[in-house]
Amino acid sequence: MTTHFDDLETRTAEQRADDRSVALPKHIERAKALTGYLAALANVDAQEIVDEASLAELPVLRKSDLLELQKAEPPFGGLTSMSPAEFDFAFQSPGPIYEPGRRGRDWWRLGRFLAAAGVGTGDVVQNCFAYH
Repeated sequence: MTTHFDDLETRTAEQRADDRSVALPKHIERAKALTGYLAALANVDAQEIVDEASLAELPVLRKSDLLELQKAEPPFGGLTSMSPAEFDFAFQSPGPIYEPGRRGRDWWRLGRFLAAAGVGTGDVVQNCFAYH
């Protein structure tokens, strides 16, 4: 394979680790600003979350927690900085759990995977990924 999805594909392991150590604290700070994560991340110092080991120490958001968060703060439980009107659609899955979505370049972040599998512009794909 000679083409890559983007330049991120050609980074060295060290470059990936460096980029991750910069990005993770920023993502954690953003999450801490959301009402849905206030309790879970209250005692987390975002600047200490810089690698896989520190990321693994964060609390896990369970499906049952998501359901309760969305009941308390509809429709998305305070887990997004975007208003409901800014999303293109909301999928209601069993629970019910509301999953916001958008239509844009690689919103579901499958582009890199599909490119690695050889799928590109002009190809037709039947999506058979396991949903339920």
